[in-house]
Amino acid sequence: MDMDNVSKMLKEARLAKGLSLEEAEAATSIRKLYLDAVEEGEFDKIPGDVFTKGIIRTYGNFLGLNGPDLVNIYKAQNSGLTKEAVAPKPIRMVEKISISPQIKPERVSSGNWLSYIVVLALVIVVAGGIAWFMNTDSSQKLVSEPAAVENSMLAEEKAAPKPVYDGVNLALKCVTDRCWMEVTADGEIVFSGIMEAGQQQSFKAKENISVHYGNIGAMEITVNGETLPKDPEVGSVVRTYKK
Repeated sequence: MDMDNVSKMLKEARLAKGLSLEEAEAATSIRKLYLDAVEEGEFDKIPGDVFTKGIIRTYGNFLGLNGPDLVNIYKAQNSGLTKEAVAPKPIRMVEKISISPQIKPERVSSGNWLSYIVVLALVIVVAGGIAWFMNTDSSQKLVSEPAAVENSMLAEEKAAPKPVYDGVNLALKCVTDRCWMEVTADGEIVFSGIMEAGQQQSFKAKENISVHYGNIGAMEITVNGETLPKDPEVGSVVRTYKK
């Protein structure tokens, strides 16, 4: 089946608007490499079928076409393709070797006996000092401990209880740069588009939320009130958050 229909429609729509691929990349935050691959029907250059559908939907909407309809056409065209086989990675076998340590008896010389005696004397002196310090300090502890316990109880009473969240509550804030994303809550796409720097969105689900980020490095991500550390990955990644 001809798979160039969607590609031709997108390319012709862009040319009709007099836009270059560079201008489309700047407007959609989708890399020129992926835009060119979609227009040329080279879908194997795009990492993943979900990402491909997201690009087609966003790019089509940007060009004034119906993004969801284009995705349906792509699905129909793609249904005749065979799935690419994924070769399993070789499993590296590690042999477990048990080594029994051999302990050789040491000969005790007169010099060693002298060292033992010195160490024992030091231990006795230190233990005596600790006992004296504990005896002299016990009266002060008896006075200060009730006050410390009372202050601790007051602090616990004043501490606000942590909020209890129902399901998955996701807050996304675009901090440094614009970012394209597609958000799926409990299996249903609830958002697909571009967030500008400074914008933020909140999503809620009963079981899980999956987000396909086009530029995760620009995002501040908070799940159930806890802000996550900056993601070490850059560019396009998929992250799933569960309750």
